Amino acid sequence: MAIITSCQASFQSFEDYEQAVEDLEALKVNVKECYSEITKTSEQITSSVREEYVSKSEMELIQQDFQTSITQNSSEIRMDFTAITNEIKENVSENQTLLEEYIRFKGALIELGKVGNAFTAELSNEELAFKENGQRIAYISNQILVITNAEIRNKLSLGNESRGWFDFLPRTSGNLSIKWRDPTA
Repeated sequence: MAIITSCQASFQSFEDYEQAVEDLEALKVNVKECYSEITKTSEQITSSVREEYVSKSEMELIQQDFQTSITQNSSEIRMDFTAITNEIKENVSENQTLLEEYIRFKGALIELGKVGNAFTAELSNEELAFKENGQRIAYISNQILVITNAEIRNKLSLGNESRGWFDFLPRTSGNLSIKWRDPTA
């Protein structure tokens, strides 16, 4: 009887060993599957980062190509835009120019301009003014357009839709014609 009990214990031990081998094989397969999924996920993350983010060297290049500077003091907020444009012909370095343009905020006034250019535009609560060397040469205010000097190339029309129009038209002979235009026509 003791031999049978001993044999049964050995067989149970052998069955436990077979189960352990099967469990070990299943564990190996599971580890391989997990490793494969981790590798796929790692590749997806790397791909996503490449698509969605800019590298440090690319960002430095962008900063060199376009720089924005904002300055604020008690009387104004000023944004200076500096862009380097490249015209690629023969030699890039010969065609590189520096453009400096600005938008300046002075209280309720906005000034647009370009460094080194005599012309600026100013927008305030009362008017839109165009200036040359600091002198106002044209402006729009209170439904009036004021221009220091004007050139009309083809036609000048005075009037409105209810009363009609007077069209001032240059002739080929050099004379000027005034023609009435009926609003109903």
